[in-house]
Amino acid sequence: MNLQDIDNYYDYTPGSVDFSGYDRGGPNKIPYGYLGLYLILSIVICYLYHKKIVAAADWNAPNSLNAVASFQTSKPYQFRLLMPVIFDFFRPLHALYGKYLFNAWNVVAVLLIQVVYYKLLCGYFKNKKYLLWIAPVILYPILFNYIILNQSFQYYDFTAILFFTVGLYYILNQKTTAFIIFFVIAIINKETAGYLIFAYLLFNYKNLFTKKVIVNTFILGVIFIGYKLLLNYIFRNNPGDSFEVGYYENIRIVQELFSNGILLKNLALNFGGLYIFVILLFVTGLWLKYPDKRKVYMNLAIVPYYLFGIYITYITEVRVYTELIPMITTLFLIFLSSFKFSGLEPRPRGKKKQA
Repeated sequence: MNLQDIDNYYDYTPGSVDFSGYDRGGPNKIPYGYLGLYLILSIVICYLYHKKIVAAADWNAPNSLNAVASFQTSKPYQFRLLMPVIFDFFRPLHALYGKYLFNAWNVVAVLLIQVVYYKLLCGYFKNKKYLLWIAPVILYPILFNYIILNQSFQYYDFTAILFFTVGLYYILNQKTTAFIIFFVIAIINKETAGYLIFAYLLFNYKNLFTKKVIVNTFILGVIFIGYKLLLNYIFRNNPGDSFEVGYYENIRIVQELFSNGILLKNLALNFGGLYIFVILLFVTGLWLKYPDKRKVYMNLAIVPYYLFGIYITYITEVRVYTELIPMITTLFLIFLSSFKFSGLEPRPRGKKKQA
């Protein structure tokens, strides 16, 4: 692969298809050489994840694949149906190569995370050739939150990162129909995909009271609430509560935080420390340098995530921050883009289109 080959992927012609909603040019194709690099990185990440987490996991535990596929396990684990149903469809292979088949899917998922994240970044920054190298930075917080710091297994984690990244891509590119369809799939995998509703509202902050945004938000809300009510009815006789309550445990965690080295380490190294640059982005006012505030605000869905997370998750279990990974990483890159040495030139605000 030489520079001329790469240039052929980015030969813009006036009047070509408006692929991203912000950039008039051809599709954001990824040369095979970079796909090969992404694949190698995916294999490395998933191998490490398999050795530390997957190989030791009990797949008959109440929150694991086999138990959920039985439709008899505890709520709310029973509600996260997508992966168990798909794996149950391939039952003969699953029975023979269960954990290896799962690891193969993870390789595909992590590969696609990098591909989709590259396409997402093309809506933020100009230099697409440079972004081909930048896109794998999303693996950095994944390495910390799911391998270095993590001690527990959940079958839907990498898939949830992929689906949330795809959701952000559809919001950014204002592909509303595709976003709504994909939203349904994402919440079947894990209900925390519902935070995409906040990302959608924040991106459309100037059009909140337009008919399109109101109708689309209503549709998303009905889908989310309707799905939860349907599952509550179908699995009404299953043991457990419809959602976990982590509030009292979080109070205990905060009270003993400075006496518990593991908890303190998990919070300090969450996302590999990228959150520090996100804080700096807003404290220093560097976010004001980015020309299209919609793209910044969209990632502030991290705020309702933390507000609700105090009640429905455990703040020091770093693997629960699945949905935040693409948003934290993007805000980190926006922080870097405020410095000329980064090579990340922000894309100017394009022609505004309603949701």
